[in-house]
Amino acid sequence: MKKAFVFLCASLFVTSAVVLTGCNPTTDDGSTAAVVEKASKMTLAELEAASKAEMEASDSTFKVVGLTSTLAKAMVKFCETYDWMELDVNTYVNNSYKDYALLTALEQADTSYFADFALVQDARSLADYLEAGITVNYVPSDYEELNLPEENTYPLKGLYFNKIFFSNERLGVDLNNIWQLAGSPEDANHLDNVSFQSPITEQINMSFILSLYDEANQERLETAYENYYGTAWVASEDYESCGDQFVNEFVANISRWHSSDGTAMKKTQYEETAQEGVDPFVYYGAFAKMKDAAGAAYGEETAMVTVDWDKEIDGFNGFMYAMYSQIVKNAEHPYTACLYARFLLTPESYEAMCYNSSTPNSLGEPANMYGYYYPCTSTTVGINDNDWSKEEWIEKSINEDFNYLSTVKGARINEILALVSSNTKAS
Repeated sequence: MKKAFVFLCASLFVTSAVVLTGCNPTTDDGSTAAVVEKASKMTLAELEAASKAEMEASDSTFKVVGLTSTLAKAMVKFCETYDWMELDVNTYVNNSYKDYALLTALEQADTSYFADFALVQDARSLADYLEAGITVNYVPSDYEELNLPEENTYPLKGLYFNKIFFSNERLGVDLNNIWQLAGSPEDANHLDNVSFQSPITEQINMSFILSLYDEANQERLETAYENYYGTAWVASEDYESCGDQFVNEFVANISRWHSSDGTAMKKTQYEETAQEGVDPFVYYGAFAKMKDAAGAAYGEETAMVTVDWDKEIDGFNGFMYAMYSQIVKNAEHPYTACLYARFLLTPESYEAMCYNSSTPNSLGEPANMYGYYYPCTSTTVGINDNDWSKEEWIEKSINEDFNYLSTVKGARINEILALVSSNTKAS
């Protein structure tokens, strides 16, 4: 299937709710794509009946794969809701993948059974898997009743996440303009201790860097540039866009390639008896990893006090992206996979997945974990007033754009890989 045809179908979907599964033709050949197309037209009751019949006829487990531990929590709730699903008897969850490892593992689904449902991170890579038919996009027929915006249906968003720039406020790191992380040491308030996971292995970080080239993000970069340098940005022989300049200078400025966002988050912690052991770095990592540190006390303070995550940064605070619910090619339980994808969008599933007593709201009640955001519109779900809302993060972030990332050429990716390789100062 040619990529241009996929993009055309995706565009048609946005303007017409008739095409619910992307580009899958109307067929009844028993393929996963055909089943998903039928499931996308079913009422909830019809889909539940199809799942029940499918599981009762099956002698194998319903298999879910992904990159977040919340999938296991969702499965517990899923089994409580549907009595034909038995936890750890006819269900299996593997949520221990890294993003590149999951993408590699999914390739075997092209010719054989690998899993039924996958929660996939990184729109750029997903575009290739959708084109190849390795994953199939399902959209609930009642997505509007679930308050899921149409733009969140292709690909189907299961959860929002974000990666942000953060530091330890006790160590005097004053990041207020994103251009402090680019430029040169001669620039005022330049910050050259930057820790970042390599985009060679962390695909979502590659998508973040690629997104800085998107024309849609040039205005905010140019405004921040003018506010920082006091002069308007202009193109030159070296840089064709403001994003091009920022990427080149930012990558060259990175001084550490950390291997774990969770470890990086913990490194920002302040402990009165060991302050000298805390690095005065600006870190870039998943805000969801705050849950790894938020419950621990450092002296009389907690991570939400010592981690400087909520700064007003001219330009952007980080990257807002999604994990996408996908039905895997050659699924043995495609109807159940569709039902599970729909279930992830319900308030009861989201609360079971993402509410945690270690990340309470201002009243001390268990609330939404930091860095996890509900894809549907709701006034009762996904609210934690100790965090910014999904809408605030979207406003303050560079945002993942499936249509843009799916058109990125290999030459651009190779250019970034060369920039990474040329940075010899990063450890």
